[in-house]
Amino acid sequence: MPLRAERFKALREAKGLSQEILAELSKVGQSTITKLERGVAPNVGADILERIAVVLDATTDYFFGRGFEDADAAVAASHMSFDVFAKDPKFTNERRARCKRVLSHPDAPKTARQWCSFAEMLDLAGEPTPARQPKLALVRDRQRKSKT
Repeated sequence: MPLRAERFKALREAKGLSQEILAELSKVGQSTITKLERGVAPNVGADILERIAVVLDATTDYFFGRGFEDADAAVAASHMSFDVFAKDPKFTNERRARCKRVLSHPDAPKTARQWCSFAEMLDLAGEPTPARQPKLALVRDRQRKSKT
């Protein structure tokens, strides 16, 4: 199955990356990125595709047209990066479930890093955790003491 050139460019743009930045992050020449996006690099090695896929939070299957057939690149970016985020063991199933509800929103995060940040913001916006309550109590105690 041939590479789908349009998927490279669309996914890169959905992630907000330039060719230069993608090339730098994936340690691939910019000319290779350009050729992939134009569909004139049929003999690109699996190692290069894998490095690009890692940077784009994608699968190499996506570049061959497998998966997310009906979705545009932004939707595919959100879903694939969520899958990368969801594999991170530091996040609980509850956090993943809270974040997953956002997948259908057009402004859902497009990178695994953005998903991590989003999960942390959800935690900050939620109820105070026991770990945060003592710090808040100490601030209140200091304020009361300074008024007397």
